[in-house]
Amino acid sequence: MNARRLTPEILDSLPHSDPAAIASRRDLQRLHPLLDQHRLWIRWLRKTFPDSPPKTIADLGCGDAHLLAQILPRAFPQGGNGSRLLLVDLQPCLPCSTLDQFEKQNWKPEVISSDVSTWAKNTPPVDLIMTNLFLHHFENASLQKLFYDLSLITRFFAAAEPRRGFAGAIGSRLLRLICCHPVTLHDARVSVEAGFRYHELSALWPSSSSWRLQEQRSGLFTHFFSARRIP
Repeated sequence: MNARRLTPEILDSLPHSDPAAIASRRDLQRLHPLLDQHRLWIRWLRKTFPDSPPKTIADLGCGDAHLLAQILPRAFPQGGNGSRLLLVDLQPCLPCSTLDQFEKQNWKPEVISSDVSTWAKNTPPVDLIMTNLFLHHFENASLQKLFYDLSLITRFFAAAEPRRGFAGAIGSRLLRLICCHPVTLHDARVSVEAGFRYHELSALWPSSSSWRLQEQRSGLFTHFFSARRIP
């Protein structure tokens, strides 16, 4: 599996209320632990912010924010300390129960319906920008432009993406064994084909000595990238 190949994902074209979309989002909720993304994010957040949560967190392509709702209480068991959560998505679909959960844990959630490129050009500085299974939707040229805009407004950026390779290709085809919906089966396959490996994301981040970049495989199926501005 060589160059990235982008194919439209079915879930992106479905209304949020469509039964197939609901079933596929439920599949994603089941798959996050299998992809080791809970442990990955909790470990990274605890290590990067050991004393208190960042004052502002933006989650790009947040969707239903299910993953964020799962990892924040474990990464920051003392709560959000009044920090803002910017939940950015072109078509956000957060249930009221998730927003209530954030508020009860002393976070201040804000749902922002916007294209991320437009948002990045118009938002004030953000302490941490994170995203999960989102960057692989972008062609490299568009991603490079987005990275440039994000680098101007944040001190920390992190992303967990599909790992492009043999293991991911086989794993995506085995999802039928756990009765995933056909939409999920299609989207998982094309997500792997559009995923990342080696240092492909580092190569797209703005070249500067003021950033410390890390990029590595996490488990069999996930590719993790982070950028930290050097004080």
